[in-house]
Amino acid sequence: MNTLEKLQDLLRTAKIIDMTHPLEEGIPHWFTQPGVTTEIGTKYVDDGSYWREIKMCEHSGTHIDAQSHFVEGGESVAQLPLERLMGRGVNIDATHIAGGETVSVSDIQRFEKENGELQKGDLVFFRFGWDKKWKLGEEGRPFMENWPGVSKEASEYLASKEVSAVGTDASALDVLDAGNPSHYVLLNKKIYIIENVNQLEVLPKFFGVIGLPCKIKDGSGSTMRLLALVDSE
Repeated sequence: MNTLEKLQDLLRTAKIIDMTHPLEEGIPHWFTQPGVTTEIGTKYVDDGSYWREIKMCEHSGTHIDAQSHFVEGGESVAQLPLERLMGRGVNIDATHIAGGETVSVSDIQRFEKENGELQKGDLVFFRFGWDKKWKLGEEGRPFMENWPGVSKEASEYLASKEVSAVGTDASALDVLDAGNPSHYVLLNKKIYIIENVNQLEVLPKFFGVIGLPCKIKDGSGSTMRLLALVDSE
């Protein structure tokens, strides 16, 4: 079976689940970064087409942090090897972690004891259930308050496992005002960070994942389309 036939077979047998929040005005965004704004350029007049001008930060919505986000001179999002964002997704339930608290090494090891060890190249996602707070405008303010995260020690453990990426359904992998230790640990190792992930609650513990960021020259990150592949029912 050649590559095309394998792809066709996969599409026949797999169900695709979108792990991406829609990009629109009013979504939660980082305090020092601009929110998403749109302006209609033309709407079925002049040449008959419809298009909008969109302004936003690279780190808007469901997005990836490239190495250069925290490492000066580091790899940009345009240089990121796409195969690093395709592979086995691991869905770790962290809903017991309270806001402002962090995942520990023992939390990860407990998951491994029950489900098998993390593997090199895994894309590891922590499900805090924080995506339920994702709302527009003032209703979305709680999403940006006192979110849970991943400890420096847990990030060092994940780095020792040589995972490809670490994701969260919260606004950031580090808790607020912690100095971003997990960002420094992971990005220095070229382990990418994916934030504002959606729909982890409907996914199994292991699933296929494909992440496709925009190819932004010198970009420190990018909004992305994040897809999960699971067996069709």
